[in-house]
Amino acid sequence: MSNRYLEIKPQNHNASFSYNEGRPIISFQISEQEALLLPRSIRFCGQLNVYKNSAREPPTDTRLRMDSRLGVWSVVDQLVISSARSKQTIEHLKHANRFYSSFFPATSDEKHLIGAFGETGLTLPSIDGQQISVIQESSGSGVTAVNSNEFCIHLPSGLLSGTSAIPLSAQSGVGGLQIDIHLSPASAVLFDNSGDASGGGLLGAFYELYNCKLVCEVHMPSPQDMPSTSGGRLEYNSFSGYYQTINSTNAEINFALGLSRVNGVFMNFIPSSYLNNLNHNSMATLLPTKADGSIADLRQVVFTKGGVRYPLDYNIDTAYKTDSKQKQVDPQVIRNGLNAIIPYNKITHTSVSPVNCNKDWSSNGNAVLGGGVNYVVGVAYDTVGSDTAGGNFMDEAWGVQMDIGLEDNNPVSAFIFVHSKQTILFQNGNVQVIQ
Repeated sequence: MSNRYLEIKPQNHNASFSYNEGRPIISFQISEQEALLLPRSIRFCGQLNVYKNSAREPPTDTRLRMDSRLGVWSVVDQLVISSARSKQTIEHLKHANRFYSSFFPATSDEKHLIGAFGETGLTLPSIDGQQISVIQESSGSGVTAVNSNEFCIHLPSGLLSGTSAIPLSAQSGVGGLQIDIHLSPASAVLFDNSGDASGGGLLGAFYELYNCKLVCEVHMPSPQDMPSTSGGRLEYNSFSGYYQTINSTNAEINFALGLSRVNGVFMNFIPSSYLNNLNHNSMATLLPTKADGSIADLRQVVFTKGGVRYPLDYNIDTAYKTDSKQKQVDPQVIRNGLNAIIPYNKITHTSVSPVNCNKDWSSNGNAVLGGGVNYVVGVAYDTVGSDTAGGNFMDEAWGVQMDIGLEDNNPVSAFIFVHSKQTILFQNGNVQVIQ
């Protein structure tokens, strides 16, 4: 028995990757072999350069920013994991960076953002500090840049965050893994902190990734420890992303999930006009807002299954329903949202606090301490990790109803993320996913 460390170059090998220059997908293949992949060992590595225009001029002033809580994770728009042999999709996380916008604040404190994640993922709990240490560090061009920002990040997803080793064998495993990283457009990653990208000469701002590679660890079992050649199964967590817009005081969202073991659902919000807009931070997780920038109070939340209240058989009336001037955080909504991301009793580190999820802010919330506003709405269906428990939405639609103060024509985008249990069955090179 032994372990090996693999360094894998992109299949579509390019000198650099950039959405704006037509190279938006980075594909890695961990080939089929008689080995077990340790999913938590996977790291995506490379160099990040940021430019203020197509001439690759470095940003020398302080206007150009990126979301400081996410750092380089903000460039990951989609994460697709599939079998290299059969091409069966195992997990497809859409809107990955919006998922990370809620996931990281819920599971990482400011020490993480300054320390480990700051070193590996270019994060900081301050947009000013991150601008100086990351954006302005891009003082060169291409692979020879003097101060390129090197990164080495894990890729949070259900499958890659699991503890179970993944058999890569063609006969008794998944037949290797294909990992595709879809990059976000620069207008979703970068923004002008002054809100006037045109006036600041930043309409052509973009980023590039260089020297990309994937590193991982595989376990080489002895012959007697090899999985059965007759096939097997693997239980794993999966995250799915959905998108919807709301623009009324009675906001209703419904989806036919087709999932039988849902552990939790959470969502974050942002004005639709902020998305893919260099004048605004597209990764902000704000409370719903009106056209004038004021907060649209979320007065009531009801989660449903097939139109019936579930799993809570009561309405959640927020503190803002009786007192619209209330500035403090609504504890039940935030606690339920965090509990949907990770069981509340297992949260040991978090940067979500009354400081950054209340109503005491204006404009875009960028000046809020801790890297910006952290607002999340959600509900958990299973917090004990049972293989059979959870919400069954195979035949009934999941839904949420919100009484919200959207009284003018200002669409708000809701990004919904579903955490569920799934099973992979594999035999003789064939892979099937049971949801």
